[in-house]
Amino acid sequence: MLIITQLGRFTPDWVRVFIAKIIGILWYIATPRRRVVIRENLITIKGSVRESEIRRTFINFARIYSDVFNIPNMSSSYIQSMVKPFHLDFLREGLDKGRGVILIGAHLGGVELAGSYLSSLGFPLYTVAESKGPGMRFFRFYNRYREHFGNTILPLEKRKLTFNLVKLLKKNKVVVLVADRDIQGSGVDMKFFDRIASIPRGIILLSRRTGAPIVVGVAALDPDSPRYLVRLFPPLYPEDFDSANEMFTVMVDLLEKEIRLFPLQWFVFQKIWKDNKREGKIR
Repeated sequence: MLIITQLGRFTPDWVRVFIAKIIGILWYIATPRRRVVIRENLITIKGSVRESEIRRTFINFARIYSDVFNIPNMSSSYIQSMVKPFHLDFLREGLDKGRGVILIGAHLGGVELAGSYLSSLGFPLYTVAESKGPGMRFFRFYNRYREHFGNTILPLEKRKLTFNLVKLLKKNKVVVLVADRDIQGSGVDMKFFDRIASIPRGIILLSRRTGAPIVVGVAALDPDSPRYLVRLFPPLYPEDFDSANEMFTVMVDLLEKEIRLFPLQWFVFQKIWKDNKREGKIR
């Protein structure tokens, strides 16, 4: 990562993109188990899949992370020039209520870049990220990239995390969480793309406890340009729902919607489905 970051200081963008494509193809070839997971994910979302689409998912991942590793070389104006934003006012609207905002995303597209982008605009972001999987040494090192523009990273496994998130929301901060994979194993089994997966339930409980709205967002490579799209959906206010389950269902529907927009940028390489349904075909 350090080598790639240093090379990014004087390497043209097209060279980084070309190298990322080669790395993505090599990774696709070298990891058959991950190919199986991506194949199942795409069949679940799309009903069928071409092998080229599976390969493209690996290439997209490498392409996006070539930009992530270049973050320390970026200025605020540069990263803002990389993004086409849509409906950022939804985030401002939530903050105007004074109860903080819970910003929700998926392991989709440039989610890491989106945090840096929003921080560069002055939004007070506090992002929860897993530290146990990669290990604390790598977690601390990687945070140099994530926190370059002011985004604060909180370990998912940290004691009293929920208590700290409540305090941040009361201070009208933006808490960022990903909701498409239950890393801690404490979620709720529910329908996700007409299959069964465990979805973290703490997000809804946090919203109802604090009154903070949930804003679902997507950040992905624009298929029509070398830029990123950052799009937010309207806030979900807990008082507008009769029950936690109703709010939970709407949030999951929005997650499905954003993933369907960019299925080849959904980077979940671990098996999440709890049923054995594998309908569809490989084309």
